Amino acid sequence: MWLWNKFFGIVMIRKYIAGAWVILGLCICMYAVWPDKKNRLEFIDEKIKEVEEKRKILTQKEIELEKLATEKDWEEVDKDSNK
Repeated sequence: MWLWNKFFGIVMIRKYIAGAWVILGLCICMYAVWPDKKNRLEFIDEKIKEVEEKRKILTQKEIELEKLATEKDWEEVDKDSNK
C-alpha cells in the first residue's frame, strides 16, 4: 500500500506541473495578443497614413493598373445594378 501511495503522489505532482505549464502558456499567449492602450482612432489614422505612403511610392504603371482595375470593378457593379 505504501508503494501505491508514493506512486499516486508522483502522478499527482506531474499533473499539477503539467497544469501549471498549460496555464503559463495561456498567460503568455494572452499577453502576446492583448490589445495595446492606444486609442483606436490613432490606430486607424496610422493605417491611413501607411496607405497614403504606399500610394506615393507606387510607380506610374502601378497607378494606371490600379485605376483600370477600379474602373472595371465599377463597370461590373453598374452592369449588375442595371439588370
